[in-house]
Amino acid sequence: MMAALTGVAAQAAERHVTVCMEAAQLGLAESNANARALASTMFARVGVTIKWRLGLRGCPPKSILIGLDDTTPPALYPGALAWAQPYEGTQIRIFNDRLARNHGPAHVPVVLAHVLVHEIAHLLQGISRHSNHGVMKSKWEKRDFMQMVWEPLTFTEEDVALIHRGLAGRAAGALTEWP
Repeated sequence: MMAALTGVAAQAAERHVTVCMEAAQLGLAESNANARALASTMFARVGVTIKWRLGLRGCPPKSILIGLDDTTPPALYPGALAWAQPYEGTQIRIFNDRLARNHGPAHVPVVLAHVLVHEIAHLLQGISRHSNHGVMKSKWEKRDFMQMVWEPLTFTEEDVALIHRGLAGRAAGALTEWP
């Protein structure tokens, strides 16, 4: 019985991740705070706790690092709102300028939240894959963006299983520490 309880406690402890995000420009700070709150809620629905930290300095090892680009070159991942390195496990770049250009100010926090969740999930899963629907869909369509405004996109069961498996691997030291 004690071993079973210890296993449950260890599993619960493994279902959190620290995410360090570059500070946004002053005008985007509130949008980013709202996006982080929604992203946390979306992950909480699948049993994952996100611990947010602003700034990249002093970020603990194995944390996820999110940088923000305000002048994304047009040839860099055309049409993408962000990129992640799932096999490396810690790096995400968000293309803030593309978010602002393609979505109205009222929708930027909601879309940004979904982009954060999508890219963080890539890193947690540790593989490059997409689902046929939901937040892990490879390319969101107009109807997906419309749904985001009313109700967050969800993870598939496979997405959730891969996230939990990836978190267990991270906790076991599957990632190499970055300097």
